[in-house]
Amino acid sequence: MIDSIYINNFRLFKELTINKLDTVNLIVGKNNSGKSCLLEAIRVYGTNASPKVLFDLIRDRGQDWESNMQQKQNQSVQEAENPLRYLFYGYRFPEIGTNSIEIGSSENIKDRLKLRMRAYKLIETEESRIFTRIDNENLKENGLDDAELVIEIEEGNKVKPVRLNRDPRLYQRTASYRALPDGDMKINIQIVPTKHIDDEKVADLWDNINIHPNLRKEVFEGLKLIDEKIQEVVLVGRRGYINPILIYDDTDERIPLKSMGDGMTHLFHIILALVNSRGGLLLIDEFENGLHYSVQPQIWNLIFQLAKKLEVQVFATTHSWDCVNAFQKMIQQHKLEGMLIHLGHSIKGSDRGKIIATEYDKDELILATQADLEVR
Repeated sequence: MIDSIYINNFRLFKELTINKLDTVNLIVGKNNSGKSCLLEAIRVYGTNASPKVLFDLIRDRGQDWESNMQQKQNQSVQEAENPLRYLFYGYRFPEIGTNSIEIGSSENIKDRLKLRMRAYKLIETEESRIFTRIDNENLKENGLDDAELVIEIEEGNKVKPVRLNRDPRLYQRTASYRALPDGDMKINIQIVPTKHIDDEKVADLWDNINIHPNLRKEVFEGLKLIDEKIQEVVLVGRRGYINPILIYDDTDERIPLKSMGDGMTHLFHIILALVNSRGGLLLIDEFENGLHYSVQPQIWNLIFQLAKKLEVQVFATTHSWDCVNAFQKMIQQHKLEGMLIHLGHSIKGSDRGKIIATEYDKDELILATQADLEVR
């Protein structure tokens, strides 16, 4: 479990420290306070900055627009700045060797993942081709002639360069993109994005639990929180078009889950991702999407129980005060382990405008919900 987190120079965060995390963590704050950025940072850390994840983060926010425009206009990608600059604070690449992105424990500095700008050069001989870093003295002497800027990723004793590839197709789901290395996954991570999980990923998650009847049972038992007559869920179709079908215990009718509204689909995705997160992390962006406030306490209770049973750490964001109240209510009623994290902009002195985190544990949650805590 991640006990604390430190983030430096990533996205909206110039520097952010959260000293205490729990099994289930709910993140609140106004728009543009960094809730989704925090989930992204955790994802980068848990995947050891997998190149696929880095490109996903860029594409999912539409920050590859320049590359897409160039591709349509048959222009060289060198005519625009690389979209990966959006990963850095201020959305600009820092100078070589300075202002690295750091993500990891707030206590254990050695545990932190680092991403920094470096200059590399391809050295070719008759026997080999070596892509190697140029040291600072050499760089000062010769500049960037015959050199290439990369994002260098450092994790423990491992160092790997991510080339700022000039092919805009790498920001799309193409054969070039799929050929990227996955990296060394530090933690099993599943994500429930704001726009739901795509059908192909749903099929993969379903295949993972098909051989575990107890986990399959957890999925359709969770859906009963919205409709208690549901007996089971089956997936029909083929890759590219997967349709979850609800089976009821009082009728022969088969109902497509997608016809039951966004709330039912969102709940299905949350539970499906949760049971696939065994021993790892579940990230949920905008927990409340489509879920009526009246069922949210039971859903939180289910998440707490499954997270404990499957040893999953959960991070979720919300804009909903009803969601915060439901979260607090379940923690107090059942003595569960959870943390509320409020992100907001500092109004003090030299830190003015900087995003800071305030943590509320289970003993402080009542005070937090009684206060005028801003969640939108």
